[in-house]
Amino acid sequence: MSANLPSAKPWYVCLCKPRREALAVRKLEEQGYEVFLPMLTQWQKARSGWIRKKPQVMFPRYGFVRCGRPEQSIAPIRSTPGVSGLVRFGAFPATLDDATLAAIRALAESQARAMDEERTPFQAGDSVEIAAGPLKGLSGIVSAVADERVSVMLSLLGREQPVAVPAAHLTLA
Repeated sequence: MSANLPSAKPWYVCLCKPRREALAVRKLEEQGYEVFLPMLTQWQKARSGWIRKKPQVMFPRYGFVRCGRPEQSIAPIRSTPGVSGLVRFGAFPATLDDATLAAIRALAESQARAMDEERTPFQAGDSVEIAAGPLKGLSGIVSAVADERVSVMLSLLGREQPVAVPAAHLTLA
């Protein structure tokens, strides 16, 4: 019977001010709230090649918060620096159960582990465009990925040819 009851401490969906998620998290934690701000790591193109970008918020302007103590109220959340308020459906604040939040947490952790294993942002089967070098402007499909070079299948002289291209010369099409 208790499996159907809502969690004693639900997670609330918090709407943050634009680009103020980190401030909101810090201030909410200082007040004793439990906070979860899921992050993703993205690739960024630089002159020297592809580099990992700093983590970005998975859901821009949104975070998850719940009371850290049984007697704690959600009322102070809306006046916390960096917070616009709680997401509401009518008069009721939006909530998530522990299972949904655990799934979001697992997704963020899985993406972080995958980024640690990737050497480049390209994977076999990706459509790419050559953005630099003598083959600039040609498009192809990634067939293999190595540390510094990516093998791309290009249509040259009427047939498909694998060409090794520096990863720094490619962009996703």
